[in-house]
Amino acid sequence: MIRFEPCLIVKRLVVRRRSAVAYDEAFHIGVNVVRGDNSSGKSTILNFIFFGLGGDLSKDDWSEHALKCDYVWLEVEFNGRPAVLRREIDVNSQSSMEIFGGRYEAAQNAPIEEWSKFPYSRSKNKESFSQAIFRLLDMPDVAVEGTSSITIHQILRLLYADQLSPIESLFRFE
Repeated sequence: MIRFEPCLIVKRLVVRRRSAVAYDEAFHIGVNVVRGDNSSGKSTILNFIFFGLGGDLSKDDWSEHALKCDYVWLEVEFNGRPAVLRREIDVNSQSSMEIFGGRYEAAQNAPIEEWSKFPYSRSKNKESFSQAIFRLLDMPDVAVEGTSSITIHQILRLLYADQLSPIESLFRFE
């Protein structure tokens, strides 16, 4: 398979509740199908991936079961380089993101010093997780209107919409 760059591949999704694993699924290159009966959690799984990559979800977007969980862990590859993204599940949705350079197995026992923590929004001395992800993808930091930058959430909203998303919400003002 030819890999084009920039390239972000989701390899594994792990959802944790305290020390227990609530969901753990590995993905393969190509199309992965998430299937199940009505109300079995398909949209919740996609919301976990969306959120884990840096998307924002409102309180109404989270299922009751999802809010019982604590963290989303995503093993990804940025242009072929492995990393783990970890975000605390929060109805505020603007939680920070921690990034570990390596695979999920190594990240589970890695000391805190081996993780980098990035806030939701950039500041004068700290890049946001969106900027960190774009940097890991070897993409330039693109500023729009003054000092703001394009965010990973804005990119993801163009790529992801569940069956209940009205089209107007994809292009809401931010």
